[in-house]
Amino acid sequence: MRGFSPRVELLRESPTRKIDALRERLKQERKDIILLSTGQPSIPPPREIREILMGLLAEDSMELYGYTPSQGLYEVRDAISEDLKRLGGIDVPPEQIVLTAGGQGAMFSTLAAILEPGNEVVLIDPTYFGYKPLLDYFGAAVRKVRASLEGGFQPDPEALKSAVSRKTKAVILVTPDNPTGRALREDVAKAVADLARDYDFWVITDEAYKTLIYDGGHVFMYKLAPELTISINTFSKDPAIPGWRLGYVYGPPEAVRKIKLVSEEVVYCPPSFAQRLVAIYLRSDVRMRYIREVVDAYRRRRDVAVQALRQYLPEARFAVPSGSMFIFVDLSAYVESGERFAETLLEKYGVAVVPGAYFSDYYKAAVRISFVAETPERIVEGVRRIAEAVEEGA
Repeated sequence: MRGFSPRVELLRESPTRKIDALRERLKQERKDIILLSTGQPSIPPPREIREILMGLLAEDSMELYGYTPSQGLYEVRDAISEDLKRLGGIDVPPEQIVLTAGGQGAMFSTLAAILEPGNEVVLIDPTYFGYKPLLDYFGAAVRKVRASLEGGFQPDPEALKSAVSRKTKAVILVTPDNPTGRALREDVAKAVADLARDYDFWVITDEAYKTLIYDGGHVFMYKLAPELTISINTFSKDPAIPGWRLGYVYGPPEAVRKIKLVSEEVVYCPPSFAQRLVAIYLRSDVRMRYIREVVDAYRRRRDVAVQALRQYLPEARFAVPSGSMFIFVDLSAYVESGERFAETLLEKYGVAVVPGAYFSDYYKAAVRISFVAETPERIVEGVRRIAEAVEEGA
């Protein structure tokens, strides 16, 4: 009998893809669009690494084009193991790392490996919009814990304690966070680790932005609860290869084995060319220099965006992000619906932002502003146009 699974109706087109489609239409009409929406880097990988790859492309070999082991090349996993020790002082052997087709592939394979219909999963509100559709697809029962702007979007340990139970299968934490830029405090991370041990649930920590830290540092949950932590990572942000689709998961051996099996059935193996770039990059002399340069550049753009928001939108509320690529701006003093405002802003004023409702059930008058894709001058102009749209009642 022909038809489709009703579960597929629980999936939705990525909100950023919708914005991209509208942006492309406007570009065809030759409109200048200021991109304060995009979640991808604007600084390419180091030139030295790209030149090495150019040499490899000239070789008559299938090494860059063939299948790899489904868990990923050992050379790459070993380099990641060394990198985790360098960045966080954590000891994760290559056997406990599985490479995936991007961070999204890591999310899907991880959730598919641990969830059964009816399992309870706790999400923070606001949080990355990619998790909720997948949890719905796998039949999980989602419980949300609100993180307030007044509290710097740090999850409240007492609220988390009230949300978890013996039915909880996982708590998902994004740190540094998308959309708020909040980096998890160590005392909050320790509270989550304690709860995980008390109630025996997984802590899934999304570390996509772990090297894009402007103030403070990154807390590795794996340090606090290695037997209960599954960490999702991507190379889309560092070293800026989002289109090459490479990510990884690390965690306890029994979890990684199951995630590897799911990933193998979905994509067979991760992209081989991306794996070679990452292996060279992580072990290169330029790796840490590149990260310092990128962080310095993005910090300057963040500060420009913060100053412009304070100048042009004095009643807007936000927490200055300590990491990631975004500022989550509450415009409730100016607008009622962030979604309607974002559509008008793009069509009439040529500025692309992402509505807060995609990330939050509470901050529906908010928008997410990215500060990495445009020059400082265009960031200021984008914020000025937002203020102009507000004044004109958009």
